[in-house]
Amino acid sequence: MARSAHVDTFTRENLPPRSQWPEFLFTLPELAYPPALNCAAELLDRHVEAGYGDRRCIVTDSETWTYNDLFAKSNQIARALVDEVGLVPGNRVLLRGPNNPWLVASWFGVVKA
Repeated sequence: MARSAHVDTFTRENLPPRSQWPEFLFTLPELAYPPALNCAAELLDRHVEAGYGDRRCIVTDSETWTYNDLFAKSNQIARALVDEVGLVPGNRVLLRGPNNPWLVASWFGVVKA
């Protein structure tokens, strides 16, 4: 298991002994997994980088957000969390709110921070 940038090591320190871990077999090419994975980059950023930023990403009864919209708002939230709140990887964050685009942007903002 690759090390992460998280400052909170509680989970890693309280895993069962390695002898009790399952055997992880990733022998097929489509199962190859990098040692570190940024889910925000995979789920959001790559769509913008691939030129799909103007495509609809979130559609509700009252509004529609494109990948560019979600990308920009999540980056703003991430920057505020880091610069104004001092959030670092591994800090715990509780997200509570209605099921709407801003909650999605907040989740991505936390992941990016």
